[in-house]
Amino acid sequence: AEVNPGFADPVEVFSTFWFAGAARIVSRMNKQQRQLLDPGFLEGAERGLKITLTEFQEAEAMRFELSALMAKFHENYDLLVTPTMPIAPFPVGRNVPDDSYKGWVDWTPFTYPFNLTQQPAASIPSGLDDQGLPVGLQLVGARYSDTSVLAAAYTIESRLGLPSFARSRFHAATP
Repeated sequence: AEVNPGFADPVEVFSTFWFAGAARIVSRMNKQQRQLLDPGFLEGAERGLKITLTEFQEAEAMRFELSALMAKFHENYDLLVTPTMPIAPFPVGRNVPDDSYKGWVDWTPFTYPFNLTQQPAASIPSGLDDQGLPVGLQLVGARYSDTSVLAAAYTIESRLGLPSFARSRFHAATP
């Protein structure tokens, strides 16, 4: 059955935690270490330095509300199943697939909300697109239901019977 957990895009809440966390990590590094970081990560850390305590506490409250909403959802549903990504893979070295996307959260709408709510999730291969690139299926469980998510992922992946082309490519490329 198609269901909707009923929450709006939590990108602002997630960004508050992401940028504040980046700022904390970068603040503990020396100049030489910072020079090794991705420019996008450094930009996020700079944004994190500007987050006020009130903004952070508001994000905490909103995270709690979203987590409670998802807990209620999981009273009726063991798993939420989504695509892992809404787009096909794009070239390595790019933060976004093209200029129509502002940042990475624009092309990851099905994953970061569940990092925010601290729910276990697994992505399993579910086939290939018309370009021969992998497509994933994401399973999301209630908090602390890691074992159930992993068991469901194993069962679905086993029954799909897809070839493990990624594994064979990786093993062929390693000595």
